[in-house]
Amino acid sequence: MFGSKTKKPTQEALKATHDELLSLKSQVERLMNEHVTPVLADAADRAEHVVANARELTDHQVQDVTSRVRAKPMIAIAIFAAVGYLLGRITR
Repeated sequence: MFGSKTKKPTQEALKATHDELLSLKSQVERLMNEHVTPVLADAADRAEHVVANARELTDHQVQDVTSRVRAKPMIAIAIFAAVGYLLGRITR
């Protein structure tokens, strides 16, 4: 007898809680789709452009150094030898 009186309010509270959770879920999904997802997509696009620019700059620098070494190989060998000697002295 006592159990049936508390069963209905409990079920109503459970239903109300469930409905509120569904409403919150839809609000969160809407906010994610309207605000967060576009911002993340824009950030990913910008990061992709930065990486591409860095890769292009690195390739350009490698080509520049390669052409300088090919143009004056003896100077390049002397510079690398001096740098190696200095690094060897510093790390002792």
